[in-house]
Amino acid sequence: MAERITAIEALKHFEASLASEPDKARDEVPVVQKFIAFLGNERQMGAVATSDVVQYAREHLDGTPEHLEPLRSFLAYASRLAFTAENLVPALHLGPNAGGARGRNAAAELGGNAYHVTLDGLRRLEAQIAEEKSHRPEIAQKLHDAMQDKDFRENAPLDAARDEQAHLEARIRDLEQRLRNAVIIDESSKGGRANVGSVVKMLNLKSNKEQTITLVSPTEVEPASGKISVASPMGVALLNHAIGDEVTVNAPSGPIVFRVVDVQG
Repeated sequence: MAERITAIEALKHFEASLASEPDKARDEVPVVQKFIAFLGNERQMGAVATSDVVQYAREHLDGTPEHLEPLRSFLAYASRLAFTAENLVPALHLGPNAGGARGRNAAAELGGNAYHVTLDGLRRLEAQIAEEKSHRPEIAQKLHDAMQDKDFRENAPLDAARDEQAHLEARIRDLEQRLRNAVIIDESSKGGRANVGSVVKMLNLKSNKEQTITLVSPTEVEPASGKISVASPMGVALLNHAIGDEVTVNAPSGPIVFRVVDVQG
């Protein structure tokens, strides 16, 4: 379950996810701000109910895409990150009983673009974005200094600074894309099957030795701590498997067959 978060804090998260899309942020954030004002800045997002959304839609929305789409995007984002107790998107259209399981329907809208991550992974992703952005002034200064040489035809420092800037902005765009598509995985949505955040105990059927790992997103990998990416050969083999299942891991030394002994989380 996600941390307690207020409506205004959720808005700040949503706004940060649109940092690389200023035009979209300009159109959507003001619409969401009105909804936040309706809820109250300090209202806990976990306490926001279907009835709140239905009331707001009836009193303040006219059904046009310009009003519905920004709020739909915000509610889907809040659901995927488990800020809300249920998926509130359907309440914009279907009435007081239209809520859904947290994150499930909202995440489905992303299709193959969903970036499944634990809450710790989300915090790490946000910190990584902030860290990368902190390098912008340094590179801007390098560009400024290099451009003092007016001979741009043979200006190696300028070329290097431009390359460094291009690589930095590409990394930031990639991280922000992950943040926009982030989906918090919680235990209730897994149905006892291994996924991001699960601690999995396995039995190597050849060596008869047990091994315990934690499945994490690619940004959370720590092999020394047993944190293995869901995108790794072992992660791919284990994903969505339950206790008793046998899986084959395509290791560099050859296929290894494991039996899933336990799945926690």
